[in-house]
Amino acid sequence: MMRKAVQSDVEQLAQIAFELHELHVRGDPTDFRSMPQEYFKDRLEEYLQGKDQSILVNDDGTINAYAAVKIINIDEPTKYPRRVCMVDCFAVRECCRRQGVGTKLMEYVKRYGEEQGCTAIQLGVKAFNKNAYNFYKSIGFNDRNVIMDMKI
Repeated sequence: MMRKAVQSDVEQLAQIAFELHELHVRGDPTDFRSMPQEYFKDRLEEYLQGKDQSILVNDDGTINAYAAVKIINIDEPTKYPRRVCMVDCFAVRECCRRQGVGTKLMEYVKRYGEEQGCTAIQLGVKAFNKNAYNFYKSIGFNDRNVIMDMKI
């Protein structure tokens, strides 16, 4: 079942967030450092209270995936005005990957964005995370921007 997260979901969400973060720590240890699970619990509680943002979950008796999304209004002179559904975090428990969970959740994110009047979904993905990049490409995402850095 797809639904919006509520405060009582935070413990399960923090477990998933911690698991995803540890994947990032392993993938880019020069940028990411390990954090206690409590850190993610606090951040998720704050996120749930924010304006124009929600956490959407796949709940099959237990939460096995979530998407933290913000609705952003773009209205500046050099761009056409529009609303965008920005995915701040998209996480699927490792044990549930490659089973269609992420695809179903992203379909729910798309419906949610459409209901909010959005014309696009945007997200970022780390270059080392080839599995996530390939997943996003397979469900219809296209490269829009590339952020590059150089260590000095």
